[in-house]
Amino acid sequence: MSMGIVGAGISGLHLALRLQQLGLDTTLYTAKEPDGLRSGPPLNFVTRFDSTRRREEALGITRWSSSAYDNAWMHMSVEGPGGFGFRGRLPQPASSVDFRMYLAALLEAYADRGGDVTVRSVADGPELAGLAGRHDLLVVAAGRGALTDTFGRDPARSPYRTAPRHLAGGLFHGVLPADPPGMTMHMVPGAGEIHAPAYHSFAGQVTVVLVEAVPGGPLSPVTETDYREDPARFGRDVLDLITRHAPLLRERIDAREFALTRPVDMLHGAVVPIVRHGWSDVGGGTFALAVGDAWIANDPLTAQGANLGSALAFQLAEELAAHRGPYDEEFCRTVSGRMWTTARPVVEWTNLFIGEPPPQVARLLAAAAGDQRVADAFVANLDRPEEMWRTVNSTGQTEEFIAQAQAVRSGV
Repeated sequence: MSMGIVGAGISGLHLALRLQQLGLDTTLYTAKEPDGLRSGPPLNFVTRFDSTRRREEALGITRWSSSAYDNAWMHMSVEGPGGFGFRGRLPQPASSVDFRMYLAALLEAYADRGGDVTVRSVADGPELAGLAGRHDLLVVAAGRGALTDTFGRDPARSPYRTAPRHLAGGLFHGVLPADPPGMTMHMVPGAGEIHAPAYHSFAGQVTVVLVEAVPGGPLSPVTETDYREDPARFGRDVLDLITRHAPLLRERIDAREFALTRPVDMLHGAVVPIVRHGWSDVGGGTFALAVGDAWIANDPLTAQGANLGSALAFQLAEELAAHRGPYDEEFCRTVSGRMWTTARPVVEWTNLFIGEPPPQVARLLAAAAGDQRVADAFVANLDRPEEMWRTVNSTGQTEEFIAQAQAVRSGV
């Protein structure tokens, strides 16, 4: 059986590498060669939690297994009058590596191991249909452009029609690590969030500053301005925004050194959270399954997108390897339903957090600020989406989580 995989993001590459290990015939279609993936502006700023790092080990990808790439702590603060903060330690460290480097290395690994790489753009449904005669099944893992129109929006699972956050960010020098080092998120009520994780990129250890702005709010001007002709101004405007809205982050910044690592290292955009239908008939008796961003696009607030993409890629690989019948519509429907069981907690949790916080979320964050045991348990659930969703989806379950956390001894 032949699999055609369209897209060289984390879902497509983890799927291709895993199917390669399992002995299935695959062709990976990518619009860019490795050097092309390394160049250009960043498309995202990804933190990979321990579950994803363990899948990388299973794939034989160990380039970033050193503790030099670790982010072991999560710092969260609610800014403004009456604000508070806490820090929690992950049970196992996360890792934040520039995805331009990461994806290029994985593509090279797949090719070096004998994988079939075809460098060509598959931009839309008709071009996808042109591949139908070459493969028994197509898997689309590319979540940008007209190609995603192949999989229509699932309205029952997609409450948003517009982006609830507009994004602007970059890689910066001049920011001291948090103490202890790790990731930070500064929540500005009614305005959005400012993230500042330690990050490994082409210039070594740097800091991401990512602004997630509620459209029209006080953080939004930096997301609405085109800085391509004046990247230095972007740095100045971001510093001014931090000074006004995230004083704890401002304390870590040396204004004389605060600057983009390179003019190209900045990002602007927006994500409309969406779940699309999981499969499509592309003609000629061939079906296409959607995975990763082609199927589900999550706001980056909860840092789950790439981790979910990796988890679904592994789940799909096992389904494909175990299946002995045709890759028909019934197979696609069944597998997509099973993968939704994995994906749903991430989608529901993320959509809850980007909306107006319900009372139980405010209660949980306040409890974490007042008790290290709750903080550690909350942070641990960043790598346990099902547990996180169970914790936050009702007041009763939040109270139960807090009580259970307070019944154990803190590790700090």
